[in-house]
Amino acid sequence: MKRSLALVALVALPAAADIYHLSDGDRITGKTVSKAGNQYRVQTAYGRLTIPKAKVVKIVKDDGSEEFVNVPTGVPKPAPTPAPLRLVLIVTGASFWQAWPAKEVAADPTLRLQVSLDEETLATYIDATTDPDIPGAVVNAFSFEPGISIDAIEGVTAHAPEARPGRISLSLDAPAERAGERRIRVAYQINEASKEQPAWRDVSAASIHANLEPDSTNFVRLRQDRGRMEFSGLTKKRMKNVETFRIEMGLE
Repeated sequence: MKRSLALVALVALPAAADIYHLSDGDRITGKTVSKAGNQYRVQTAYGRLTIPKAKVVKIVKDDGSEEFVNVPTGVPKPAPTPAPLRLVLIVTGASFWQAWPAKEVAADPTLRLQVSLDEETLATYIDATTDPDIPGAVVNAFSFEPGISIDAIEGVTAHAPEARPGRISLSLDAPAERAGERRIRVAYQINEASKEQPAWRDVSAASIHANLEPDSTNFVRLRQDRGRMEFSGLTKKRMKNVETFRIEMGLE
């Protein structure tokens, strides 16, 4: 029996599977079918197994949470892993953009969206792809299209943007201890130096205070308006009225 269990534990299964940690050190990966009496029935790649409850130390579920079943005598039972804090930013309205004269190409025409919590950066979304919108200019209109670079700090998971008609959803999972009254801040930034040694500067930002709940999804709305931004000039064209780009933040 022990050999068969060890063999099953080495087989890779599809996502949404539980991992059973046994008292003899074996692991069994599969989908829990039922919990009846003192045993578990688990569907594995080799078929359905029955596991005595007395042999199970803990179960790591498909959502990452842990259920401790039997803990050796004298060892304190660990506290259950708290669910992560989920923050979802709903972006609607116009896109932020910047343009530079083609003859004076910026060292790095990359745009960045920074998301912060209490002045600590949680994640950044980086658009380095330029757009041929204006003849004689290098233009970058910030886009959440597939291929955008995403960077998050340790302990935070930034999911790929989800596009729906008229809106973009940005989902972040952070440790549960970040819940509570927090200041959420977003800022569009340009790089005033090189790609190798960037120097990011805010060009449009907004913030809101919110009470983030640890056991629910926290939605924040970002409504964007370009205002009077333009790339114009008689002899030398430049970006003008960038400060009129507005981000209105509110709770969903």
